Amino acid sequence: MSKEDETDPEAERSEAAVVVLGDIGRSPRMCNHAKMLADEGFDVKIIGFYDSIPNDQITNHPRINIVGIPPPPDFMDNMPAFIQLPLKLIWNFLTLFFALAFKTSSFNLRVILMQNPPALPTMIVCYLFSLIKCSKFTIDWHNYMYSILQNKYGLKEEQVFGKGKTSKKAQIVRCVSFLEGLCGKLSDYNLCVTDAMRRDLMERWGVRASTFYDRPPTWKFKPTTINEIHELYLQLSETDDGTVLKGNEESETILTRRSPDGSVHLLPNRPIVLLSSTSWTPDERFEILLDSLVEYDNIASKNQDLPKVLMIITGKGPLKPKYLEEIRGKCLNNVTVLTPWLEANDYPKILASADLGISLHTSTSGLDLPMKVVDMFGAKIPALALKFKCIDELVEENKNGYLFENSEQLSHQIVELSRGFPDNCKELNRLKQNTREKKFESWEVMWKRSAASAANLTPPDDGFAKLRATIQFSFFAIMAIMLIHFFMGTFSGLF
Repeated sequence: MSKEDETDPEAERSEAAVVVLGDIGRSPRMCNHAKMLADEGFDVKIIGFYDSIPNDQITNHPRINIVGIPPPPDFMDNMPAFIQLPLKLIWNFLTLFFALAFKTSSFNLRVILMQNPPALPTMIVCYLFSLIKCSKFTIDWHNYMYSILQNKYGLKEEQVFGKGKTSKKAQIVRCVSFLEGLCGKLSDYNLCVTDAMRRDLMERWGVRASTFYDRPPTWKFKPTTINEIHELYLQLSETDDGTVLKGNEESETILTRRSPDGSVHLLPNRPIVLLSSTSWTPDERFEILLDSLVEYDNIASKNQDLPKVLMIITGKGPLKPKYLEEIRGKCLNNVTVLTPWLEANDYPKILASADLGISLHTSTSGLDLPMKVVDMFGAKIPALALKFKCIDELVEENKNGYLFENSEQLSHQIVELSRGFPDNCKELNRLKQNTREKKFESWEVMWKRSAASAANLTPPDDGFAKLRATIQFSFFAIMAIMLIHFFMGTFSGLF
């Protein structure tokens, strides 16, 4: 932190905790919140699992501090569900409790902004400390924890909430739903990612929320030059997995060539670049993409109008080794699959190098939207997205992309958009043009209008905030001491 920040009394008085009970580096929306809060004058503590490193705009920000908490030990994953769930809840409760108790200011904490899911124990701990430290408690709803558990246990809505006898798993899901709704009503403010979710929160639990759509932040998605793409592909081609990106000459990549005069040009016989980001988990139906690539490979082998495909898949997750083994077993001739490891700053560049994005995101609630598609639009590339309940709030069919329901539809879309690439693919060029011309309001503009005002995410403008926090903190301390004396039976010695 700079000396200017350290001596600024307003900065010292205002602190915000952004709570992500997940990987901070893979929670871009919450990192964006943290940067905006810091830019508005808060000292920000991002609390969560520090498995991957966020963008350097976050890690190098003088007002942002990352407080890493340890995730549950791996051995818990091998335990039965009825043991695993309570142990993980206890572990997360204690580590988050410790972080909010001792890693945030006792008197200067003004805002606790948490990501949901997971609702438990995050909501309970955050609500507790909002009382203790006199802070505003805001929930940013990305999905529902109960719907994730319901999907994990393979239960239908009527099995959980229907009348009659329910299983133990259904009772757990129902209990989580009740607590999720209760904590939502106890919070000071609520944000959510879609209008459909805003309506559902009110109908389901009576929770009032403000819709705040994800948008690409201008500090993350800037125009990417052909030179930057060339340098990135050269860099990746030197890795063990990236040799497929090498060109025929030293100055070439699979996409670009540097001329003797130093200028970089796209190769006329380059492959079409498709990009997908996946967490390699069972809830993302990766087999749809794999089957569509196999079908494309078969069609392209008989059709000279279709280009070769470079399929770039980013992300990490538990099923990655399994699917990579399946890909290697397919012996594709016209499709090359690359799964590079990328620095956070390189992700926008590789997105900008793609001709088309593919999203396999599905939602257990059907009410959230894929951030990866927002990123694609930020990089000005059209998207093919798996269809679900409210995806049309983001992807406009036939304008900035297409929706698909199965591998047959996806392979058909890839074939039709690739035909004649790169010079005579009119439909793909039309989608690209629409995406470039689409005027999304930036994250910064949306945040100041929808989030900052709706959730009071601004530093206090009066001089009594610290006094109020001190009085409230003292009150809870006195109450705690009295309870301890009561249970120990030592009140008689005090009077």
